[in-house]
Amino acid sequence: MNKISLVPAVYGLGEVKVTARKRSLGPVAIIGKAIRNIKNNYPTVPYNYISYYRDYQKKGKSYINLNEAIVQTIDKGFSTESVTDRYLMLDFKKNTGFPRSEITPYYDTYDTPYSENKNKTIPNAELGDQLGNELFILMTHDAIRNYETRSFSYVGTFSENFIFNHDFSDPVPVFNNNLLLYKISFTAKSRVTMNDVQIEGAIYIQPKDYTIHKLEYSCSYMVKAKEKKEKKEIYNIDIEYGYENSIGSLMCLKYISFNNLFNVVDPTDDSYFRILDSYWQSSAPYKPMQFSNLNMIFDFNNNVDPRSASRKDNYVVMIGRKTAKIRDIRVNGKKLTIRVADDNFRGSLDSCNVTIKDLKDINGNILNKRKSSELYQYRELFVQEYNKSIVFEDSCYLKYLPLEQNCISRYSGKDKYWMNTPENIKTTDVPNSIEK
Repeated sequence: MNKISLVPAVYGLGEVKVTARKRSLGPVAIIGKAIRNIKNNYPTVPYNYISYYRDYQKKGKSYINLNEAIVQTIDKGFSTESVTDRYLMLDFKKNTGFPRSEITPYYDTYDTPYSENKNKTIPNAELGDQLGNELFILMTHDAIRNYETRSFSYVGTFSENFIFNHDFSDPVPVFNNNLLLYKISFTAKSRVTMNDVQIEGAIYIQPKDYTIHKLEYSCSYMVKAKEKKEKKEIYNIDIEYGYENSIGSLMCLKYISFNNLFNVVDPTDDSYFRILDSYWQSSAPYKPMQFSNLNMIFDFNNNVDPRSASRKDNYVVMIGRKTAKIRDIRVNGKKLTIRVADDNFRGSLDSCNVTIKDLKDINGNILNKRKSSELYQYRELFVQEYNKSIVFEDSCYLKYLPLEQNCISRYSGKDKYWMNTPENIKTTDVPNSIEK
């Protein structure tokens, strides 16, 4: 066996300083500090930026109606409301490399005429003032820029309602390249959503200066499919900010993406249940023309359901300014006959107006209700350049109209901004980075 001798040695240590760790901040305190520091971390003086903008719809895995634009935003700063910002459109095109379908840019609201037959709706949601075009709708959903005004449901006014409406998890350290961020996940409180929808998301905050770098927000509801429930997204919002040296290393928008589910009437559906013709028919051809011996005849394209047709409260018959009482309703295949009980009307036959609701055919199709399609609407903006001085030959600010109806501002100079349509938009939901 080998014997190894150990020689004792003495080493001197320098002074050791022991300090107690500060009590770590909870998620609510971190978010509160971040909100209170928005005016310190984001530009409050006017600045501008050039962006690539696009909007499109997605049906299943297919993309349709891709519109693209180059937009300059003239932002008056975070000390003002974003509705005071102005926009110049440097270029616009309808991308014909994707299928196109005529879909209205406007959503129906509660006060839309003929609300029982709406054309474009969001399940479990309603839009108010839609501000004229998809770009304006997108920018109102930037909860960070609009932190002192209402942005979208459940976030409400970011500075006042965000913390109050949500439950937060403990911060988790993550890295954006070499930058340390705290990721704080959250869900909406049930007293806010009334269990009608599910909210989940995450906010990313830099713990040194409490800058908000990203906000992810998703709203969904549960639907029954094949004897089980599955989650269906109503809307999804991603917003990212980053340091921008050209504006004093303050935080500026990098991109914003907003998509929502919607249903739209299929304009090509010509098989829907409808009236083909309506006319008067006399039940006593040899008697004087009176309402008492005249029948209102309605011819339909499908056989009428006798049960729904027999309900008198499904009809309102106006003769002049008076409401007529219905004496009799009869159904014979595709023909519906209505006879009114009153014969003392002085108005002419042309003054008669009939409103019909909740009438069905024998297959359960509702009168005048076309088939609808379920699609997702996407609006996305990617910032390319900040505080670029552009000399315009002819300029005009965007108005409250769809982009295709707005004017294009002509500018001089060598800079050309690309509408860099990512190729993988056809297969994925995540766009490529935008290059100038």
